[in-house]
Amino acid sequence: SCATVEKMIVEELQRRHQYRYPQSDVSRRGPRGTVWFIIDNKWYTSWQKFVSRHHEPADDAVDGRATMGPGSPRGLGKINNTGLLSEGGSLALRPSIRWRHDYEIIAPTAWSALQAWYDGGPPIHRSVVRYVPSESAKNPHSKSNLRIRTEHEIELYPFFVTVFLCDAASRGEARPFQQAVPVSRVSPVRIVVLEMCKGLDLDPKYARLWVMGSNPNDPAAAADTSAGGNGKGDWLLNLDVNIVDQQHRNGEKSTKSNSLTLLLEIKDEESGKWPRGYDGKHWAFKDTDPNKSARDDALVGDGIVGLYNMGNTCYLNSSIQCLSHTPIFRDYFTSKAYMNDINTTNPLGHEGRLAQVSAVLINSLWKRFAQSFSHPSKRVTVPGSYAPVNAPALTPKTFKEAMGKFNDHFAGNEQHDAQELLAFLLGGLSEDLNRIVEKPYIEAPDSDGRPDRELADIWWSNHLKREMSIIVALFTGQYKSLLTCRSCKYESARFEPFSFLQLPLPEDDHIPVSLIFYPREDGASTTKYSVRVPHSGRLLDVLVALAK
Repeated sequence: SCATVEKMIVEELQRRHQYRYPQSDVSRRGPRGTVWFIIDNKWYTSWQKFVSRHHEPADDAVDGRATMGPGSPRGLGKINNTGLLSEGGSLALRPSIRWRHDYEIIAPTAWSALQAWYDGGPPIHRSVVRYVPSESAKNPHSKSNLRIRTEHEIELYPFFVTVFLCDAASRGEARPFQQAVPVSRVSPVRIVVLEMCKGLDLDPKYARLWVMGSNPNDPAAAADTSAGGNGKGDWLLNLDVNIVDQQHRNGEKSTKSNSLTLLLEIKDEESGKWPRGYDGKHWAFKDTDPNKSARDDALVGDGIVGLYNMGNTCYLNSSIQCLSHTPIFRDYFTSKAYMNDINTTNPLGHEGRLAQVSAVLINSLWKRFAQSFSHPSKRVTVPGSYAPVNAPALTPKTFKEAMGKFNDHFAGNEQHDAQELLAFLLGGLSEDLNRIVEKPYIEAPDSDGRPDRELADIWWSNHLKREMSIIVALFTGQYKSLLTCRSCKYESARFEPFSFLQLPLPEDDHIPVSLIFYPREDGASTTKYSVRVPHSGRLLDVLVALAK
């Protein structure tokens, strides 16, 4: 990529975005719903100055990209938007940032191009919404201090909420669904419900949204669920009104962006019942057996749940089942401990979304199902036969689609290798759940004659300074590699971390050869033989093998 090409591509992508989402005097950032990406203004200005200085064809050959080394093309460095973010691990912007002083806005395709060329992040996107100014506010994207009539503007500070999900299968109990989900303060709640239902392949008429005022799985919390409640309990959201107006009506103050918890409730299509009842007070599928203890309700299922094949997805199903039955890995997700480790700002990860869809699937596999799925005792079967198991099964459609979005290699219904999927899945989960926010640069130590145990500990300690997650704890080891100088015989040892050890299959130096024997006698039957001979063998070798 040279300066001329970069400048031309970004300008064209910006022009096309503005053409697709036309601007007007009262909507200078396009109509409602237009998406823009936010980028650090200091970095973007440096890039603009560089491509403007080297945009002539004669300068392209000396634009500096090839001489600055990997990771720092032209000396600009990676895109770094972390200075725009507030503390807390979400993509919430820090207060009082200013347009063209702290940040610039660019088209989504322009952001994708710049990130592909320079790497970095994290990606921050915002949508155009109805503009609701305060009495003293002015247009945030106006250069002057004069008031300008504006109907639509980019919403810089949406809510970032945690979303749980409940349905008939969970009998109304909340399961982790999504974390740090942006929810507009001024747009109707229906928009976020439509987005969630789209990801679940669900008709929106079967979904409704609650604001959780307490423990999501505490039925007593529904004691104050009326619209006129005092705000201490859970309350149902009106999908045609924004959250802020409904908070004011319920007597609540506007909540901080990261402290709001929502519950997406899915209606049971067969019975037509809401899992938490019509009013949220009387749960429709709650176990009413008085002999059941409260402790039993908190237990997970037995994990004997199948996964339907959606067409060449055996590689995915087998990998998920193996991970799901890894005890510590399973407990990490079913106990919701993963929510404390989600890293949404890691440029090498997927903003925590891979961890979220994995958690939803693992929790679905280990939830309690109806008692009709009783597992019979083990029976002795003849070799080659099998005993059917009366167990539930799920279709991991949402997980499969998410994997295809994160990695185009797994999109569609082609056959893939399970090891390839595991490598991508565990690598992505490790980055999404990495507790290290800022990875320091650490130079690889030399052995210097130190004992292997001491050197291995140093390498492992350095690795944990950059990578610390449940994946590293469960699925990472070390192997020793030894290099010896041919001249001075100096030996240098390294203890590299690894999660997968790929071994080549031994090559077979023999090939099968088929022969058909036709007897000369009349009426004798023909016989087919198959022998194995070396690759470099001759006809004599075939005849000798046949004689044996």
